[in-house]
Amino acid sequence: MDLYIFSIINYNIKGKINIMSKNNSYSINSEQFYHSKLFQKKDFIIIKGKGSILYDDKGNEYIDCETGHAVLNIGHSHPKYIEIIKKQLDDLVMIPPGYPNEVRYKLLKKLSEITPRSLNQTFLSNSGTESIEAAIKLALAVNRDKKKPEIIAFKKAFHGRSLGALNLTFNMRYRKPFLPWLTTNVKFASFGDIESVKKLINENTIAVIIELVQGESGVFPAPYDFARELKELCVEKKLILIDDEVQTGFGRTGKLFAFEHYNIVPDIVCMAKAIAGGLPMGATISSEELFNKMQIGEHFTTFGGNPLVCAAANATIEIIEQENLVENSAKQGNKMLEFLKELAKDDKKLIREVRGKGLMIGVDYRIKVKDLIKKAQEMFLLLLNSGLSTIRILPPLVINDIQVEKVLSVIEKLT
Repeated sequence: MDLYIFSIINYNIKGKINIMSKNNSYSINSEQFYHSKLFQKKDFIIIKGKGSILYDDKGNEYIDCETGHAVLNIGHSHPKYIEIIKKQLDDLVMIPPGYPNEVRYKLLKKLSEITPRSLNQTFLSNSGTESIEAAIKLALAVNRDKKKPEIIAFKKAFHGRSLGALNLTFNMRYRKPFLPWLTTNVKFASFGDIESVKKLINENTIAVIIELVQGESGVFPAPYDFARELKELCVEKKLILIDDEVQTGFGRTGKLFAFEHYNIVPDIVCMAKAIAGGLPMGATISSEELFNKMQIGEHFTTFGGNPLVCAAANATIEIIEQENLVENSAKQGNKMLEFLKELAKDDKKLIREVRGKGLMIGVDYRIKVKDLIKKAQEMFLLLLNSGLSTIRILPPLVINDIQVEKVLSVIEKLT
């Protein structure tokens, strides 16, 4: 008979969390027996989250600057978010996209309203990778006349690990095991170098895909002039510009979307991660003109756009707007960046460079950061690495002044 763990969570008068386990059958290593060995597990157990704070099974409080890889922009367990999801659970959880649904309609309408006018139709899916897959197929459908269509991506880019998205992902670490299945129809330009893009364009080129702030490679914002020139080049050559906002969207960079920093309008925008506050959703947004190039049945989803996740996305966007979280991202991000860049000026410190926009920050060190992240955890701060020598700081957009000061204090001690 399987054993289950039941925990009672309450708070004492000082507000410290108390956890009393009714049995101790579950341990850190329990999952490993049944879970595929594709994940590197942490050495502690998280059982609850609230706002910017996570709690482990021993009652310790951590400031979460990982947020599920930039998913939890509205923080953990937002009361309004929970209330709306609970109500939707009572009404309807799942119905395929062929059935009209008011909750889905409200989300589709809202996405059209918060993006530029030309981006007026959306395909809803379940993840960032799926949003990229839909964009690839849409670009191909628009260019059916090309016998060998090519897409330009960028060095250091990360767009996902499914076979389609993996074609656009640069890092050979992810690509090498699957090279026999990958296409040669993707060319990689140098990020920030418009001339390298021009050299790759030929009669078969149909699209360019870009992260305007490269996340997985260490948080590299595109130079302003480069982004503008890239858009102009795509217009001139009649190429589709695909903007991957999977990590940067919904306020992460101090703007609702990263393309707003550059005053450009992409032809296709891919979203996911933060869109539904922690529930799985992806969105591929483009114009009616482009979507009309695809036929019914050429792309599909079973779970995409189900009412429960649409309700979650509606709640997430409403919270971001009502609580001015984009503005708080810009404010707290500027505070962090200013402090960290001052630290980087000291040659005696371990920090080599600080990059970022809003609350998407990369701190590049002169040493490997694995041990630094472990030390931060011991000081109750959760950070995320990007490669061997960069720490990413991705807190919820609800993070407050006191929590920011604590984060900066820990990082200063690490350097």
